[in-house]
Amino acid sequence: MKIVHLSDLHFGTEKDEVEEYLLSALSLLEPDLVIISGDFTQTARYEEFQEARAFLDALNVPYLCVPGNHDIPAYNLFERFFAPYRRYKKYISDELCPVFQNNEVLITGLNSARRALLHWNWANGAVSKRQCRRLQSIFKSNAPAQWNICFLHHPVFFDTANSPLKVTVFGRDTFLKSLAESDVDIVLTGHTHHAGVAMQQSGITAGNKIIHIGASTALSTRLRKQANGFNLLHLRADQVEIFTYSLEEGGFKEVDRITIAK
Repeated sequence: MKIVHLSDLHFGTEKDEVEEYLLSALSLLEPDLVIISGDFTQTARYEEFQEARAFLDALNVPYLCVPGNHDIPAYNLFERFFAPYRRYKKYISDELCPVFQNNEVLITGLNSARRALLHWNWANGAVSKRQCRRLQSIFKSNAPAQWNICFLHHPVFFDTANSPLKVTVFGRDTFLKSLAESDVDIVLTGHTHHAGVAMQQSGITAGNKIIHIGASTALSTRLRKQANGFNLLHLRADQVEIFTYSLEEGGFKEVDRITIAK
């Protein structure tokens, strides 16, 4: 199974030619599924959501998605506090925490964006205990799959030395424990506009690990040390190949490949 991982489209800051390159690359790769880990827009304006909707319609591939912190209205404070996901649900998806399953994968999304936080930077994320319980319920109540995958906007496990952005995720420790207890194999995130792979030892079974994969921004001009890019996951029964694609002259090209045994 081939899964493309996109993140941080940030419509409102995109370039038309980059969007064309991205759609062309996805057409050539022919993924079975596209996962988008949040930040469809820059300021959650209606025009930005309309552009994001047009992009999704052009994919011609099944997709799963969750919102990011930029998908909550930035300037309409009434809507931010009382209907933070109304625009997202109208244009992108009614479901904030989608679930997908077939014979190969069981995938669930999780909404880590918040309308407000007990922190000066509301761009940070949070995962509640209720969300952790829901995560565990999904992976324990459904039929076993070859690969258990969770995706959310904010990274919860990464190399802070190489990350271009410091991220706080409230409830992080409880969430990491829930991932391990749920036998999650792969976690996909965005937010930092920086691609990377990190390994979390689950502590449940000797040698068992969780693969955390971050994606760069697919379309935005707001770059952080990396060009626009996305990831491709090629899942097999006993291993996953992780391909990193980066924008170069003339389109997106493969720039890195990692193979990790299950």
